[in-house]
Amino acid sequence: MRHLHPTLHLLLTSACVFAALSISVGCSALTGGSSFDVTPPEESELPLMDRLAPVDGTIISALETGITKRWSDLSPTGRARFSEDEWNAAIESVDRHAEHLTYSSDGLRIGGLLVRPASTEGRRLGAVVVNRDGIAGRGLDKDLILADLARYANEGFVAVASVYRGNRHSQGVDEFGGDDVNDVLSLVTLVQRLDYVDPGRVFMVGFGRGGLMTYRALEMDAPIRAAAVVSGIADVEQIEASNPEVSRGFSDAGGWEGLDKIYGGWDGAEKSRELERRSPRVRAGDGDTPLMIVHGRLNERVPVVQALDVAVRWQKSGTPVESVIYGYGDHDLVEQQADWRARVMAWIKRHDSRSLLN
Repeated sequence: MRHLHPTLHLLLTSACVFAALSISVGCSALTGGSSFDVTPPEESELPLMDRLAPVDGTIISALETGITKRWSDLSPTGRARFSEDEWNAAIESVDRHAEHLTYSSDGLRIGGLLVRPASTEGRRLGAVVVNRDGIAGRGLDKDLILADLARYANEGFVAVASVYRGNRHSQGVDEFGGDDVNDVLSLVTLVQRLDYVDPGRVFMVGFGRGGLMTYRALEMDAPIRAAAVVSGIADVEQIEASNPEVSRGFSDAGGWEGLDKIYGGWDGAEKSRELERRSPRVRAGDGDTPLMIVHGRLNERVPVVQALDVAVRWQKSGTPVESVIYGYGDHDLVEQQADWRARVMAWIKRHDSRSLLN
């Protein structure tokens, strides 16, 4: 059996004690079973007490993990995001400092990943919640997520990411910015409870669809010190009008049934209501969390007007906002990644320093 970090073992043990008293859950970290692949049981087959779930943000299981792919095994996109030296450094950073998590959110078991700095003993560290791009199985690459988290851990932060609901690692249905935002909020609660994290120093970074999750988490008053959104979606209604997959779904990467089927054939008022709920730019004027917005002018997936609209509204609210628009940048911003990553890290550290001084 692989060993757990002592803090996670303590939290997991507490969660399992709760479970033993009230529900039946698979505390696989204590028995050596896999915790990342969750096979949702049929609810009708479960007794009533088994359908009760621990409170949101409870760690149900945690297993030590690491990066298994070599750099040469990565897709062209992955190799563009990391040089071979960067990838090898990430493998070393993650080794013995990362966990697969299964945690509770809305009564579901959700998969997540955590990477911590080499030393946490006696420390209260800041944390970064990273919201990934992609829908359902698209964009869901454990090793790439771990390597991204390692960037923040190497700077002294505890870094966590949810894989969201509705894929091979989590129960539920991916709602593309609907109730699945609760998976992000539950992860914030989880990380605040870690005894080596300062709950007042939690930050959030979202890319693409992860930007949508970040915007929505902020409008739901997530306790975030500062946030950054890169190539982020802020208006799903506009995306849906140009991309039929939002409504119809897709079959690759494990498939996704699309919002039309999820809502049983949406149309008229219901469709407008659900799309508006997923379009945080219309409510951006209420933002009160310092925000950095990074976008490419040539982004064809998420028009740059969405980023500019949020920036203007955020600025009018009087909340600190910093916008970085790359004139020749596309959605992935691969050519600009060294610059934007440095800017995002500086933004986080700037607001972390203010927190430490208060």
